[in-house]
Amino acid sequence: MIDAGEFAPIYSQQGEIKFEALLESFHQMQYDAISIGTREMLMQRDTYNALQKAKASRVPLATLNVSFQGTRLCSKPLILRRGGVSIGIVSFFVGGHIPEAAKMYWALDASEKTALEQLAYARKNADLIVAMLHGDMSQTSAFVKRHKGIDIVILSHCLAELKTPVNIDDSLLLCAGSEGQYLGRVDVYRTGGTWSFANKLIPLDQTVPGDPLLISTYARYLERVAQLSKELTKKHDEEVAAQFPPVLRATDCQSCHSDIYNTWKETPHAHAIESLIETNEHQNPECIICHTTYYLKGGFVSWGKTPEYAGIQCTQCHGRMEGHIEFQSGTSQKENAPPVVNQDLCLQCHTPDQDDGFNFERDKKLVH
Repeated sequence: MIDAGEFAPIYSQQGEIKFEALLESFHQMQYDAISIGTREMLMQRDTYNALQKAKASRVPLATLNVSFQGTRLCSKPLILRRGGVSIGIVSFFVGGHIPEAAKMYWALDASEKTALEQLAYARKNADLIVAMLHGDMSQTSAFVKRHKGIDIVILSHCLAELKTPVNIDDSLLLCAGSEGQYLGRVDVYRTGGTWSFANKLIPLDQTVPGDPLLISTYARYLERVAQLSKELTKKHDEEVAAQFPPVLRATDCQSCHSDIYNTWKETPHAHAIESLIETNEHQNPECIICHTTYYLKGGFVSWGKTPEYAGIQCTQCHGRMEGHIEFQSGTSQKENAPPVVNQDLCLQCHTPDQDDGFNFERDKKLVH
């Protein structure tokens, strides 16, 4: 089993916890190799050694042309034996450049010489070559065309799975998508000296039986996240609350906008917190922020302390509405203009990963 990179979350305190849980699960599932992509690079901080965490997982790092503070991550291709076949695992960062924010730690060797030497070693010592390539489709295709003889290519930089493999100069390009929605499986056959491959995408849905070891890892992750939530709440009470005055609640808007309120309270937005409670994710900061109103910024703090701000209420989309009531009642001549409610605003939460069926023109009519 291998992962071509881009598995790391966006950096945050919770991202650190998630990153470590993912690495632990890779070890438990006996992964043979993982690659480093831009998201893994951006996890590295002066205060958080992501590479050290990755090495501690004991899953081999396979990226051949990336260095960390002068030391190459992997010095030569990994050679595995499976079913009497030698498999050469190579990984290259072909995405063009290291992110600016990561250059203080990471460096890229983009020379053709490095790629040629490493691929030559793999060809000499393996029957079959599998390459994990970090780059978009055009960058990956160009690399494959320059370097013939790679049997299977696993792409890391793709948001959607490739339901049909792409063949480029006899190299089979595969991608299982993102966010762990699918597991890609490749069955390899050899007949008369010729390789043939059968690719299958396995949906990782409710039909897949839970593994006790992974379930316990996820439970520990949730425990750490719940503790983080308590720490953030404590910090909010001690340091942050004074910076953010309370925002208006939906009930504050009800007296003037009763028709809109009555329609809204029957929508999924109004009951957004309920799905988190049902799945025990109501203490998960990454989830709370899109299921409540102004989380830790003058609105929702926790289910126990501020249930009146649960759900997506008026101000979450229309802004804090500072001065709105005073202006409308005639006691003030000033009102801060609310933000424009457009597709970009909605896509902050209705991302392709979280809501791949979202359609702005259709779904905006369901809000109220």
